[in-house]
Amino acid sequence: MEQPDGWTGNTVKLDVPTVVNLRLDPFERTAFFKGNVGSQEYFEWYKFEFWRFVLVQQKVEELAKTAIEFPPMQKGASFGIDAVKAQIAEAMRKQHAQ
Repeated sequence: MEQPDGWTGNTVKLDVPTVVNLRLDPFERTAFFKGNVGSQEYFEWYKFEFWRFVLVQQKVEELAKTAIEFPPMQKGASFGIDAVKAQIAEAMRKQHAQ
């Protein structure tokens, strides 16, 4: 999530993460989705450093393969807004059925 208009502005859900070097850009002005405001150096970073994503992809693949050999023993955590909404909907459905 980003807030392009500052702390009080709207939030924007990004499709790809924005990588910012805070030592070189402490005000995080390299974002490229706001027209020509950003820096072209943002794309230079991808040109020279994108190889790292291949390594991460390989490590995630290794980890995912272990789930086949050692499947999860329990369900994931059910506490979240979706779970709460589902519980409320189920309670309402039971109440209307009575």
